[in-house]
Amino acid sequence: MDYKESLPFYHSAAWKRVRALAMQRDQGMCQDCMDRLRAGYGIKPNRAQMVHHIIPLEERPDLALDLNNLRSLCNECHNRQHPEKGRDRRQAKEVPAGMRVIKV
Repeated sequence: MDYKESLPFYHSAAWKRVRALAMQRDQGMCQDCMDRLRAGYGIKPNRAQMVHHIIPLEERPDLALDLNNLRSLCNECHNRQHPEKGRDRRQAKEVPAGMRVIKV
């Protein structure tokens, strides 16, 4: 579990409730996979495993529980939305010379 996922917000009853509503609305399917399928170049959509904030929580905390700002995604598509996560983490952000990286 990374730092962001460990934030108290993601354990709140309000988040769990709106997350379930987003998954229900999207019928448990990854919406990026479904978009590719509808466009004619996807074959089989994946089941959604997480709910993604379209406008990041850090930028617009007021939209944290707005169903219109949420999209159900599979892990693969979510990692595409966040190249700084997963195996692409090393390539996503280079630290400028002279700056220190502090892990929390």
